Amino acid sequence: MEDLIRKNIHYIVAIFLLMGPILDFVTGICLHYSCFLTLGVIVRVFFLLFICYVVLFVFKKKRLLVPYFLVGFYFLFYMLGIFLYQNGYRFFYEVQNLVKVFYFPLMLISLYAIREQIRISKMVFFTTLFSYLILIFIPLIFHVGYRTYAITKTGSLGFFHSANEISGILSLLTPMLFLFFFTWKKKIVKYLFVALYFVVILTMGTKTPLLAFCFTLGVTLAYFLSRLWKKKQYSKIFLSCFGILLLFSALIVFLPKTNFYKNIEVHLDFLKIEKVSDLFTKRNFDHFIFSQRLSFLESKSSIYHKAPLYQKLFGVGYLLNREEMKQIEMDYFDIFYNHGMIGFFLFFSLFIPVLWQAFCCKQKSYEQLMLKTSFSLILILSFFTGHILVSPSVSFLSVILILSLFEHSKGIGILLINEKLLEKGLDSHSIAFVSFYYSSETFLRLFLFRLLSYQLYDFCICDDNLSCREYGEYLSPSSIIISEKKENDSCFTKKEFLEKLDNGFLKKCKEV
Repeated sequence: MEDLIRKNIHYIVAIFLLMGPILDFVTGICLHYSCFLTLGVIVRVFFLLFICYVVLFVFKKKRLLVPYFLVGFYFLFYMLGIFLYQNGYRFFYEVQNLVKVFYFPLMLISLYAIREQIRISKMVFFTTLFSYLILIFIPLIFHVGYRTYAITKTGSLGFFHSANEISGILSLLTPMLFLFFFTWKKKIVKYLFVALYFVVILTMGTKTPLLAFCFTLGVTLAYFLSRLWKKKQYSKIFLSCFGILLLFSALIVFLPKTNFYKNIEVHLDFLKIEKVSDLFTKRNFDHFIFSQRLSFLESKSSIYHKAPLYQKLFGVGYLLNREEMKQIEMDYFDIFYNHGMIGFFLFFSLFIPVLWQAFCCKQKSYEQLMLKTSFSLILILSFFTGHILVSPSVSFLSVILILSLFEHSKGIGILLINEKLLEKGLDSHSIAFVSFYYSSETFLRLFLFRLLSYQLYDFCICDDNLSCREYGEYLSPSSIIISEKKENDSCFTKKEFLEKLDNGFLKKCKEV
C-alpha cells in the first residue's frame, strides 16, 4: 500500500484538486439547508490528515514533527481560551474556524516536503477552472441557483455558497485561462472557453475576477510586447495593441448590460456619488473600494485592544458576547486578531520560507510567468479581499499553484502497446516514468490518463502507433519512437530499446 501511495501521490493530489468544484457544489447545497457540518469540511480535513500521515510515515519526513507539534500546542492553548473566556460556548464552531485557518500552512509545508513527487499537469488547472465555470453557467441558463448577494445587488452564483471564495478561485485560475489560450491549438475550443469565462464573471456581479483578468492581461502584454520590441517586430506590436483596443471597446459596449455594471450603479447610487471627487471621502472610499473592510478593521482592533493578555497572545476568536463577530475579510488582519500574536507568528513562520523560495524561482517561460502571476494574486487578494488563506477550498488551490512554481525533474513517459515494461535496474526515486498499455485500457482510464498526465513529462518514449503517438503528444511535446524498423536517431527498435532500458539509457535520453 505504501509503495502504491508513494508512486501515485501526484495523481491523488491532482484528483483531489479536481474534486474541489464538486465538494464546493455539495457544500453550497448543505449550507443552504442550514447543515452546519458540511461534506466539504469533512473531506478536506480528512485529506489533510491523510497528507500528514503520508509525509511522516510513507516518505519518512520526520522533521515535520516539530511544526506539527507546535501547531498542536497552539491548538490546545486556543481551545483553553474558549473555555476560560466563553465558557466553551459553540466550542465546535471555534475549532472549525481554527482548523480552516491553519489548513493552508499545514498543507503547504507537508506537500512542500515531498514537492519532487507533486507534478500537476496544466490540464488539471484548466479542467478545474472549467468545472467551476460550467457549474455556475448551467444554473444561470435555467434560472435556478442562489443569488450572489442577499439584498440590493444582483448576481448569480449557481449552487455555490460563498461569492468571495468562488471569486477568489476564479481569480487565481485566471492566469491559467491565459496559458490555455496561448498554448491550446484548437481555436474554437479556446474561444468558447474565454467566452464562458466572461459570461460567468460578468453575471456573478463581483469585482475581483474582472480585476484579476485586467492584472493578468497587463502582465501578459508586458511580457509579449517586450519580446516583440527586442526582436524589432513593430508591426506585431501595433496589431497587439489594436486587438487589446478592440477587446476593451467590446467590454465598454457590453458592460452596461451585465450584473457587474448594474451592481456598480447600485453602489454609487446608494453612496450618492455624483462626481469622481465624491469617491475620495473616507466613508465613500471605504464603502466602495474596500466594501467597509476598513470599518470592520477599526471595530475588530478596538475589541482586540480591550481583550485580556491571554486573548492578545492566543486570539480573541470568532465570538463576542455569544454572537458571531463580523470578520474583516482581509486575511492578514483576520489571522492576527482572531488568533493573537502567537497564532499570527506561528501561521506565517511556517510558510514564509516556502513563499520566499517560490518568489525567487527563475522565470524561464510564459507558463512560469503565469504561475508567478497566480502567486502574486494570492498575496494581493489575501490582503484586499480575503478568503484566500483562511478558506480550505481556496487555500488548497493556492498551495498547488505555489508548489507548481518549483522546478523539478518531470521524468520520462513510456507508452507501450501489449509490451511488458522491463523495470529491473531502474531507480524509481531518481527517474519518474509511467507504463501505459493502450490496447487494454477502458475509456474512463484513457480519459483520466490524458487529463492527469498532460505535458507532465520531459519527453515520451512510445510505440510507433498512431494512437500511441497521439497520447505521447499529451505526455510531452518531445517523443522517442520505438518501431519495428529503425528510421532515424530518435527512433529505436523494440529489441534495441528493451536491451538498453536502464538508468544510463534513460538519463541519456533525458538529455536529448
